[in-house]
Amino acid sequence: MDGPYAQEHFADGVKVFYEEGKMACVALDAVTGPQVLLAGFALAGRDPEEAYPYLLAHAAEHGNCLAYAPDESLALTDLGLLLRVQQIEDVLLSRPLFVREDWLESEYYCARGHLPLEGTPVAH
Repeated sequence: MDGPYAQEHFADGVKVFYEEGKMACVALDAVTGPQVLLAGFALAGRDPEEAYPYLLAHAAEHGNCLAYAPDESLALTDLGLLLRVQQIEDVLLSRPLFVREDWLESEYYCARGHLPLEGTPVAH
């Protein structure tokens, strides 16, 4: 356990965060993590310039609640989906995280712009 949150790393590019023994976040690596789809659109490993507009259009069409983080990550809070960027060498790729809604709305998250144990993400 590092800091206040326990975490577990899996060989397939999945990191799980636990708060008080309960799963609070599943983070997928942009390259080695599994692919996930939102209405047929692949979320992991995309150019953020394609992925973020897709999320905005999806939210407009389906009435999802949007939130921007200080690092410019985009969240569909009602789905618990946070799309961040991950730097791989000199390329930025989209990295989906599935997060408990209270983590997306917490003062810790909003004030610092990152989830616990994630470090400061790369702004794009």
